[in-house]
Order: sequence, then C-alpha cells, then structure tokens
Amino acid sequence: MYEKLDKLREELQRAIKRREMADERVRQLEEKLREAEGNQILADVAALKLTPEKLAELLKLATGAGLPAGSSVKSVVTETEEREDDEYED
Repeated sequence: MYEKLDKLREELQRAIKRREMADERVRQLEEKLREAEGNQILADVAALKLTPEKLAELLKLATGAGLPAGSSVKSVVTETEEREDDEYED
C-alpha cells in the first residue's frame, strides 16, 4: 500500500548520500587547490629570489597604493633592488 512512499524515501536517502559524497569531494578539491596555490606562490617567490623584506615591500605596494600602471612584479623587484644598492653605496 505504501510502496510508492517507501521507494521515494529510499531514493531520497540515496540522493542524500550522493550529496554528502559530493560535498566531501568538493572539500577535498578545495584543500588540494589551496595547497597548490601555496606551493605556486612559494615557487614564484623563490624564482624571483625575494627576501622576506622585499616580499613584504612588494605586498605593501600591491595592497596599498598599488603597483604603478603597466608595471610588472619583476620591474618593481628590480627597482627595489636598485634603490637598495644605491642606499648601501651612500
């Protein structure tokens, strides 16, 4: 008599289980992405040979007044290095 309701309840339970599995997969992928982004950032910093001080200055420029229009990170790093070299010469 209630076969249709029983089937709907079973289907609902299967759908809930699939959703839970999908949610877990999404969580795993988000974590994997965060880890890959962190590794990429570390690789980029290493490739530019930035010291913690230079990185801090670059981040300050990027978040504060911003990078000058049309400039690249490499050009800002080079300018920073040149300024530091000039300061040491004085």
